[in-house]
Parts: sequence; C-alpha cells; structure tokens
Amino acid sequence: MYIYIKLSWRNIWRNKKRSLIVISSIGIGIFFMLITMALVNGMNYQMIDNTISTSLGHVSVHRKGFTDNVKASYSFTPEAELYSRLNEIPEVAGWAPRVKTEGIVRSSEASQGVMIVGIDPEKEKSVSQIFQYTSTGDGSEFLKDSSAGDVLISDQLAEKLDLVIGDRLVIMLQDSSDEISGEALTVRGVFRSPIDSFDKYVIFTGVKKLQDVMGVENRISEISIRTVTRDDSTSVKKSVSDLLKDPEIEALTWQEMSPSMMSAIKLYDAMMFIFFGIIFITVIFSVANTMIMAVMERFHEIGVMKCIGTRPLNVFIMIISEAVNLGLAGMAAGLLSGVLFNTVYGIIGIDLSMFSESMRIWGTGSVVYPLIMLKDIAASAVIVLLTAVISAVYPAYKAAKIKPLEALNYI
Repeated sequence: MYIYIKLSWRNIWRNKKRSLIVISSIGIGIFFMLITMALVNGMNYQMIDNTISTSLGHVSVHRKGFTDNVKASYSFTPEAELYSRLNEIPEVAGWAPRVKTEGIVRSSEASQGVMIVGIDPEKEKSVSQIFQYTSTGDGSEFLKDSSAGDVLISDQLAEKLDLVIGDRLVIMLQDSSDEISGEALTVRGVFRSPIDSFDKYVIFTGVKKLQDVMGVENRISEISIRTVTRDDSTSVKKSVSDLLKDPEIEALTWQEMSPSMMSAIKLYDAMMFIFFGIIFITVIFSVANTMIMAVMERFHEIGVMKCIGTRPLNVFIMIISEAVNLGLAGMAAGLLSGVLFNTVYGIIGIDLSMFSESMRIWGTGSVVYPLIMLKDIAASAVIVLLTAVISAVYPAYKAAKIKPLEALNYI
C-alpha cells in the first residue's frame, strides 16, 4: 500500500507545470478564504465591541419591556444593597446607572429627535468609552458633574444644529406625568464614536440633571455592567438575576439586547457559506480536470500495472493519493501565506479610511484588524482535503476499471 502512495507523489511531478498550476489555484483559494474569514471575524468583533463600549454594556439591568419602551414610566429604584453586591461579583469590571428617554433637541437653527442618556460621569468611564471618544480640542471636555446643566453631543449633531462649545440648546421630553418638559443645556463637549447611527441619535447629560427634568426622583432606567471578558456575560447575568428581588426587573446580556446585531452576524456567516461554496467548486474542477488528464495520459501505463498484478483498489488509492497530495501541497502554501498575512495585519490593522463613512455605518471603524481563529484554519484544511478527495473519486474509479487488454492496445 505504501509503495502506491509514494508512487502517487512522484506521479504528480511528472507534469510539473500542470501540477504547479493546480497547487497554486488551491493555495490562492485558501489564502483568500482565510483573509475573508479573518476580515469578517475582525469586523464582527469590532462591531460588537464598539456597540458594547458605546451603548449596550455586556449586561443590562432594567424593567421588563424597557428595551421596547424607553420612557419614564419604565424607570425603577434599585434595591439598596444591589450596587454593593455587584462589586462582589469577580467577573464584573464596572457598572454605571443610566437614565434614558427619547426626546427632541433644538437649537436656533434646527431640531433633531434623539435618545437622551443621563450618566454618572465617573462611573460611566468604567463601562463605556464615551470618555475616550470625547474631543479635547476647542474647549471640548467630558461631563464632570451629574447635576450640572451640561450636555455632550456628537460632532455630527453639532454640525447639523450649528452648535459649538458653550452654545445653548433645548431638550424636550415626556416626563413622569406624561407632560412635555424642557430644559436649556450648555454644550460642554463633542464626541465622535465609530458608530454612525449612534452619533446621529444619542446625546449625554448628567444623570441627576435628567432625573430632575423627567421628574423621576432617584429612579433610573438601567444599570449597565461591563464584565472582565465578553464570555463572562452569561455567568454575570445569572449572578445578577439571583440578586434581583423584584420580578419586574430583569438582567439581559448584550446578545439579548441587540437581536439586530446578532442577525447581522448571521448574515455574515451566510455570506461565508456562499464563499466556501465558490472555493469548493473551484477546487473540485481544478483537481478533477487534472486527474482526468493524468489518467488518460497514463492509460497504457495503468494497463501494464494491471497486467503485472496491480489490484483495482490499489490503482484507485494511487489516484486518490495523487489528488490528496495536490490538495496538501496547495493547502500548505495557502495556510502558510494566509496565516502570515493575517498575523501581520492583525497587529498593524488594515486602513480602510477611504471607506470610513461606510465602515462607520457598520460600526467597525476605519481600521480593521483581521482575526484568524484555529477553527477557521481547520475548516479551510478540511474543506480542501474533502474537495480534493471528492473530485478524484470519478477519475480514480475510471482508472480502477481500466481493462488491461484495452489499455495495452491504446496508443
């Protein structure tokens, strides 16, 4: 058996040019497969991380139905010991109370529907990156006092409303009595996040200031929790849920709070299956064509082998082994180049600033860091080897069925 496998390796180099073309096509296919998977992984990771670090948090504690009804009536008063108990959970890296409501922001030039978020400036730094996204030029700064009449807006809103640092704007919202309340606030800072929709829709003010305007006293809309790692979300949710005594208050993970983002990730995965299918078909036709030509060229030779006692099974194994060797050679070249490329650019990133606005729509930022995973490498290897074997089955079967007498008379 070993001699036929060894013979198969020598056979593929009898026509070096043809074999190198097949190996190159397989290698290039794997190379682009790994790049595509790494880019999708990197974009997904950055989209999730940016969404978590701007708005969601890893876990959120709020009243049931709040995600669909961001109103004062869905606020709640946290239990006295809840905050201290959160600090005792080892997987919790930070938490911050928030008050949220939908409203309208007006300037002398224009108006815009927005989500108004009241935050505790110091605690918010432990759960989100709004502080890091805040500009430090032209007098812009992050919020300092949760009871001051200051507001933090995005550069997009500042441009649309024609506002600069120190200007006044008016927020209008529905308070706890279902009356329309308004308040004039001073623009204290301007931020720019990696997410376009977030910048167009969200503004920040102090949590105590927003509580006063809404008339909710000490009630809050949610407690946003950041975990040590993203994988800790489920366990932290369970730990927090065990602390909640009010059945109307719930804890949700970031996956449960953003089904639209999870749908986008599933869409990416579906696109990857289509891409795999294209690679699958390419490899099948490349290897099958090569093996059929190899069998036809050696028709007489295979007949001689059968005449001296070579079994059909051994001929079959020899042809399959040739296809596997082609697949292994192409796989090695593709994996080596693909892993090297993704390792290097996973560190320095791929600058897509020319598509920055499009990237911000997807929430990934202008620099993408490819992320290659072991399962991606394994999937690529398995796909190539399987397709190599499948594509060689028919040529190998035909070779095994060659009749010696026919082959000896073949010119």
